[in-house]
Amino acid sequence: MDDWKAGLRAEMRAIDIATGDAASAQLPDLLRRLSHHQAGLGGNPVLSLYRRWRIRRLARAVADARWHAEQGRLARRGGLDPRP
Repeated sequence: MDDWKAGLRAEMRAIDIATGDAASAQLPDLLRRLSHHQAGLGGNPVLSLYRRWRIRRLARAVADARWHAEQGRLARRGGLDPRP
C-alpha cells in the first residue's frame, strides 16, 4: 500500500513540474497580450468593453500561470502546497 502511495506522489510531483514548466513558457506571451489590451483602453466605447473583459480574463490567466509556475518550482524542491 505504501509503495502505491509513493508512486502516486511521484507521479503527481512530475505532473506539477511539467505543468509549472508549461505555465512558465506561456507567461511572457500572456503578459505581452495583457499589456497590449491595457494600452488600447481609450477610443471606441464598444471596443473598450471588449478590452476590459479581455483584460480581466488575461489577468486571471496570468495569475493562474504564475501560481502553476510557483507550484512547479516547489515540486522540483520536493514540497507541494495545496491550492487555496
